[in-house]
Amino acid sequence: MARGSRLHAVTDGAPVAPLLVLFALNLVDEFDRVAFSVLTPEIRDTFGVSDSTIVGIASLVGVTSLFVALPIGVLADRVRRVRLAGAGAAAWAGFTVLTAVAPTVGVLLLARIGAGVGRIVNEPVHASLLSDYYAPTTHPRVFALHRLANPVGLGSAVVVGTLATFYDWRLVFGLLCVPTLLLLPVLLRLREPVRGATTSAATVVAAAAGATPPASTARQAPPARETPSAREARSELFRVPTLRRLWLALPVVGVAIITLPQLTSLFFERVYGYGPAGRGVVAFLAGVGIVLGLVLGQRVATRALRDGRPERLALYDGLAVLAIGVALIGVVLAPTAPLSAFFYLLEGVAVGAYQPCYFSLVALVSGARVRAQAYAYAILFLGVGALASPLLAQLADARGYRVALGVLGVTLVVGGAVTTTATRTVRADAARAAQVPAFQAGSPGGPSGTERP
Repeated sequence: MARGSRLHAVTDGAPVAPLLVLFALNLVDEFDRVAFSVLTPEIRDTFGVSDSTIVGIASLVGVTSLFVALPIGVLADRVRRVRLAGAGAAAWAGFTVLTAVAPTVGVLLLARIGAGVGRIVNEPVHASLLSDYYAPTTHPRVFALHRLANPVGLGSAVVVGTLATFYDWRLVFGLLCVPTLLLLPVLLRLREPVRGATTSAATVVAAAAGATPPASTARQAPPARETPSAREARSELFRVPTLRRLWLALPVVGVAIITLPQLTSLFFERVYGYGPAGRGVVAFLAGVGIVLGLVLGQRVATRALRDGRPERLALYDGLAVLAIGVALIGVVLAPTAPLSAFFYLLEGVAVGAYQPCYFSLVALVSGARVRAQAYAYAILFLGVGALASPLLAQLADARGYRVALGVLGVTLVVGGAVTTTATRTVRADAARAAQVPAFQAGSPGGPSGTERP
C-alpha cells in the first residue's frame, strides 16, 4: 500500500501503469546490450574473429541505431505510439533470439543492428508518451524514474555473467528475450494518450502559477487538422530558440554520455594501472552517481515547475553540462587515483541531474504534434558527438588521456554556459508550444484523424 502511495505521489495521482510498463521495458532492453558487452570474448571466440572485428560490430550497431532515431521520431508523430513501442520491443526480442542462433558473422551483424534499432525506439517514443500521459509538474519525477531503468539495468551484468558460467552464451541470449515477450501484451493494453493532453495552454499557464488544472481541460481543445511533414516539423523545431541552444551542446554531451565510459576505463588503466576489478569499481561509482543525480535533478526541476519558474530548467541543464566538464577536469588534475575516481562519481551525478531537466524542458517547449521528433533530434546530435570520439582517442594516443579528457572537459564547460542562455526564451517558447490543440494521430481515419482517448 505504501509503495503504491509513493508511486501515485510521483504522478500526482495519475494512473501509474503507463510509467511502470515503460520503465520495465526500458529496463529489460538493457539486458541485450549488457549481455553483448559482457559476453564479447565468448562471442568473439565462437566466430573466430579478432578483437577489432567484434568491437567494430558493436560500434557500427551503436552509430546505426542513433541515426535511425530520427526516422523513428517522424513515424512516432504519425502513428499510434503504443503500437510503435510494441513493435520496437518485439524487434529487439526477435533479434536477440537471432543473435543466439546466428550461424555467421554477417547474420550476427544483422541481428545486432536489428536489436539496436528496436531498442532505440524507446528513446523518442517513450518520452513522447510520458509527456502526454502526465502533467508538466510531474514530468521531472516521471522522467527520472523512467531513466533510472538504465543504470539499474546495468546490474543485469551480474546475472548475465552468472548464467554464462553454467550455460553457453547462445542459451543466455535466448533467455534474455523472455521478459520482453511477457511485457509486450501488457504494453499493448495501454491507452494511446491524446497528444498535447497535458500541455495545452491552460495546463501550462496553471503550471506556471503553481496550480494543477482539471484533467479534462486539455481534452476539450479542438483536434488538429494536419500532421506536418518531416521537413515542416524540422523547420518548426529549429525555429524554437530554446531547442537550438540545448542542441548546440548535445554533440559534446554525446561524447560524455556514449564514449566516456570507454575513455575513462582506458584512462584508469594507462594512468593508474587499474586492472578489470579496479575499473569495474570506478564504473560502479559512476552508476551510483547517475542514480543520485537523477534524484537531485527531478527534485530541483519539480520545484522549479511548481514555483512557476520553468526557465530554471534551462539553467539547471546548463549547470549540469558545465558540472560534467568541471568534474572531468577534476578527474585529470587529481593527484591520486581515489580522488580521480571521486571526481568521476561527481561526473555521474551531473549526467543524472541533466536528464529529468532536459526531458521535461523539451516536453514544455516543443509542440505536441512534433514532440517525438524533438526527442529524436537530440539522439541524432548525441550520435554526431559519438562520431567525433575517434578524434579524441587519437588525441589521447598522441598527447595522453589527461590531455584528451581535459579538452573534453573544457568543451563541456563552454557547452554548459551556452545552454544556460536558453533561460531567456523558455517562457515564450512554452507559450507558443501550448497553442497547439490536443489531437490524436494515427487513428483509423488517417494520420490526422481524431479518436476518443
